Amino acid sequence: MPDIDTPSLKEVLWQKMQGDLAQFVPDVVERNRLMCCMCGRFLPPEDFDVDHMISQRAIKCDPEEVRKNPDTPANVRAGTILLCTKPLHYRGARFYNNGCNSWKGKNFDGLMTRIFTGRVGQHQNKHGQNALIIGGLSLAYLAMVAEFGYVVTLMESGLALREQFFNPTRFRKGLGTRFKAIFMGDPHTDPNDPIWANPFRFEIEAQACLVTVRNFVIFLPISRDPRDAIARHLKIVPQRHAFRPTFETWFT
Repeated sequence: MPDIDTPSLKEVLWQKMQGDLAQFVPDVVERNRLMCCMCGRFLPPEDFDVDHMISQRAIKCDPEEVRKNPDTPANVRAGTILLCTKPLHYRGARFYNNGCNSWKGKNFDGLMTRIFTGRVGQHQNKHGQNALIIGGLSLAYLAMVAEFGYVVTLMESGLALREQFFNPTRFRKGLGTRFKAIFMGDPHTDPNDPIWANPFRFEIEAQACLVTVRNFVIFLPISRDPRDAIARHLKIVPQRHAFRPTFETWFT
């Protein structure tokens, strides 16, 4: 029998995410496009790459027994999603060269790694404190998209969190006090802890979701329960400018 190529992780994520998005925007399949869940652009496969939601720097510090366990490979311990790599433009000028994947790595991965490894010190300035919380919000948002799909991105709360992602040191106007706090615990060291096989937990309540990411918890604003039934096949017109992030919302 001929060998059957095993699909790459990127191909698996593409099929999963595009299939979910197609419930709302069927044209993405025919056009072979996917919406970046951060900047909102509809882009082809070559403009995406796999993002380890919990950075590879952090998972390298996991207990040796966990790292060697075939049941808890790096991709499982980190959680994965696709983010764009295409340069971002804003008001006619290049805003960032390497897309949302690299933006997350530059602004938030280091801060989150310090939480996961227990090396978070006292920040001496307000911007440093804000960045730590905003990094937690961004990571929790990505975890919710990976768990519940594009319904999280297309709600008004998704719009707010996507805008917040591009303001790494200053809270978005209107973000409630409840969502400006992060609660951190000690790093996990027990190799038998179930957290290695499932690093994210979600507790949904009215207008909020308490998201646990390994050893920190944070409240995330949500416009509605993402598990509730909603209208399908939205009439979304493809944007004219492929380089420009879009912060539209389709669900309330």
